[in-house]
Amino acid sequence: MANQGRPMEYGASTNDRKENLVNNEFMSDVVFLIGKNKQKIFAHKLFLITSSEYFFAMFNGNFRESEENEIVLDDIEPKIFLDILRFIYCGKIDLTFDNIHEIYIHSRKYMVIELLNMASVFLEKNIEPNNVLKIFTQNRFYGFQFVDEKCLKHLRNNPLFYFNHVDFSLIDRDSLGLILNSQKINCTDDQLMGALDIWEKNHENENVDELKSIIRNAKRSYDCYKLRLFGPSSSSEMNDFGFSITSETVVNLYGIGVFIKSSAKVISVEMKVWENDIEIGCDLFEYENDNFVTVDIANLFFEQIVLSPHNHYKISLGITPAIEPFTIQNPKIHHDRIKMSITNTIYGRCESVYCAIAHLHCKERTNKEL
Repeated sequence: MANQGRPMEYGASTNDRKENLVNNEFMSDVVFLIGKNKQKIFAHKLFLITSSEYFFAMFNGNFRESEENEIVLDDIEPKIFLDILRFIYCGKIDLTFDNIHEIYIHSRKYMVIELLNMASVFLEKNIEPNNVLKIFTQNRFYGFQFVDEKCLKHLRNNPLFYFNHVDFSLIDRDSLGLILNSQKINCTDDQLMGALDIWEKNHENENVDELKSIIRNAKRSYDCYKLRLFGPSSSSEMNDFGFSITSETVVNLYGIGVFIKSSAKVISVEMKVWENDIEIGCDLFEYENDNFVTVDIANLFFEQIVLSPHNHYKISLGITPAIEPFTIQNPKIHHDRIKMSITNTIYGRCESVYCAIAHLHCKERTNKEL
């Protein structure tokens, strides 16, 4: 509905007075007939041509619209057109996930570049763990580089959370390809293959040979570092690995390296993590043992676990069949910022600590993540 020549309120701000002119007959010199129903929307050429090359060419070129006072735009809904007009007049826009697709399409058509940039910022600012996969897939249409970078940062940091997310099987092939081509990601090649199997079940007509080849041939590393444990080796029976962080550093834990010495071809490792004696994580791994003659290290990755300072943690391992014991006695770490107290006395034991864990896959949690 038009503003019917609503008068200016000079007590209001300049932006409010400009907004008052949106769809206002007052000094309007062009009328748009919008949508299938040809709804009349009043506008002012000066606002339009100073904000958009599209409208500048329309009203100052050799187009027939330059001589007409009524212009038909039947490929856009009135509400979307009014949203764009409001932005052109006073810089105000209420972007939502419901309207951003149409706003983007028509902002590109009308060459409202500032609004396109705002759409990019809107998506980037609204990325959260539970909508990363949706926004990442939607961005194949938009093509915003910074949105891709932020989504991929989440996906590479905690991939197993997203591989188990309900939205993972719905992503498109190109989005999956970008994930699989990551040079750094916190999971193993076997876990990437497992994720591809999940995706393939919902895309039965897709040939995944090329995607499998990406996994096999890419040179990847982990998006974290190994916090190595040091101490004399021993053949003593391993205990649970108990520790607490004595520095003020919050740590993201993604996986562990476990010493393996066995003649079995396949070894099952059940892992549980406790925080202050409350179980906060568990997983079961099937490790294919290709090294029968010496000690190997199995890198076991799981969904990100956040370790807070001064809480007590315990990692226990159940290994089947039982392996030949190889442990580290009284393990210690060396790191400039992370300081740990490693002892099992917090769980009621006073004997020396023997653990089968060779290292932790982790990194400090950034201030932005806190």
